Amino acid sequence: MALLKWTRRYPRVRAISCGLFSAFLLILSFPFFEGNGMWWFALLTPLPLMLVADEPVIRPSRAAFFAGLGTLPAWLWTHHWMWGVSKVGMPILMVYLALYPGLFVWVGHRMVQRFGRRWIVLPVVWVGIEFLRGTAAFTGYPWYLTAQPLIDSPGQVLAGPAAFGGTYFVCLLSAVFAWQVWKVLRGGAFLGGMFRVVGVLGVWIALGLAGLSGERDGREVVVGIVQPNVPQDIRMEWTDRQRVADWFTLRALTEASALDQLRPDLIVWPEGFVPGWTFDPESLQHEREEELTWSMRPRFEGDAPDLVGMPSRIPATMIVDQLLAMQSRIGIPMVVGSVAFENLNIRRDSEDWVMYTNDGMFNSAFVVDDGEIGSEWYNKMHLTPFGEVMPVISNWEWLEQSLLALGAEGMEFILSPGDSPVVLEVPDGDDVIRVGTPICFEATVAGVCRSLVFGKGNRRADLLVNMTNDGWFGSWDPSRRAHMLIARWRSLELATPMIRSANTGVSCVIDARGRVVEERLSKVDPDDPKSGYLNASIRLGSGAMRGGAASALFSWGFGWLMLGVTGLGLFLTFLQKRSEPTLEADE
Repeated sequence: MALLKWTRRYPRVRAISCGLFSAFLLILSFPFFEGNGMWWFALLTPLPLMLVADEPVIRPSRAAFFAGLGTLPAWLWTHHWMWGVSKVGMPILMVYLALYPGLFVWVGHRMVQRFGRRWIVLPVVWVGIEFLRGTAAFTGYPWYLTAQPLIDSPGQVLAGPAAFGGTYFVCLLSAVFAWQVWKVLRGGAFLGGMFRVVGVLGVWIALGLAGLSGERDGREVVVGIVQPNVPQDIRMEWTDRQRVADWFTLRALTEASALDQLRPDLIVWPEGFVPGWTFDPESLQHEREEELTWSMRPRFEGDAPDLVGMPSRIPATMIVDQLLAMQSRIGIPMVVGSVAFENLNIRRDSEDWVMYTNDGMFNSAFVVDDGEIGSEWYNKMHLTPFGEVMPVISNWEWLEQSLLALGAEGMEFILSPGDSPVVLEVPDGDDVIRVGTPICFEATVAGVCRSLVFGKGNRRADLLVNMTNDGWFGSWDPSRRAHMLIARWRSLELATPMIRSANTGVSCVIDARGRVVEERLSKVDPDDPKSGYLNASIRLGSGAMRGGAASALFSWGFGWLMLGVTGLGLFLTFLQKRSEPTLEADE
């Protein structure tokens, strides 16, 4: 307590330190170091910023500025991999993320001044601001939310309430717990305060156990996952020779998975890894009619040097035709990622100059069975912000192109969003496996996964397949781990297992409680330890959503409720004159 009183003498340092401490707790709680993160630090992550919101000492707007400034080192640490993607976009994103802790301090203090130190005031504001960043603002960025590390709590019990109200409901419980701890630290009736802390934790655990109870077991299936480990710098300039070389790698891994003693019922490839320009049947037929070919001449020194014995040109659909023939031969259905077009038109001035024009280009997931491409496929609905679309900015093509030329040379934002949550049906003997396929970033977006698995509380999909390309993170493994950790929440919320097939990083099998049950790759190439395949068994999800349509509505609406209450409360603070606290001198 003496330390808290002493910090009041240096209010700027106090606000910066609290922002830094909160961010430091967040870093420790996520898996940013060897092994798993120290999830228990997530219980206290909101506390330092609550201290500033409750007692800013200096003008609240200044306290908010310095508190947000204090979080900047953590955002830089967690996102430093972006420097290799966009040298202009990275600092803009860092400043943007630091705005939200400062916004919490400013809004939170106004709410405390207007409504008092009631147990629910600051926790509601905390969740409202997290939801604003994670879902409501622009296209949303739901990474590094307070509650997310808690899926590593023993038995996932502290994450369990997400089965009723989603991740933001657990964020509220976490914030209520942190607020009660802060009230104890502030002084007052210690025993009474500790009773409230224990009471909150007890209710939390009870809700968690209830959310995890009554787990329904569907039938068991075996899945095969292929991880080719193609570096992202190659993917950015995927030459025709490299596509052929990578096809040989994918074929070897797929055949090894099919021949494994644990024979899979389904084989999954990562996002966008069919080595061609498209995969939808109509566009492929258009390529065949145009008799397109690829040149096998190296485009630069080191262009797939191990590829030998190839003719000078090959048909553009050769790899796809070989893929379909391979699938027919091994007799195992596959889910693969590639590009689909709407109304593709091909212009060709020469063998080496070809232009694809279209009314829509999609990042898609397809089923291949009996040597044929399924008649239905899923088009990614939620494009990755600043990776596939620039929120708001993409509405002006000239502005988007100018910013890309300035800070992300070589990138193009040419994808269109899908408009419906198509569930794929994979044959499984006399039955089918209903598969929802959130692509890459979509596994972190609760609304997308919910629409794929449930409709009005009724189950539409038995399995989630997350195809992803985590090569964007470069050598920064912690962000790959964080991506996987966040995806695990979708399985817990929806009581549905997930298969993650990553180009590189963490390919794994996640059960219906969000537990990673297998992530060890079987190696095919001893010189490449990050490539391989993974065969594992998993039980499919079954039954309706816990709580049915009412639970689905609550899960969808809880974050909006918290944001709405926060917005209404902030509005009311401007309607009634508040009695401002006495602020100490700004030293």
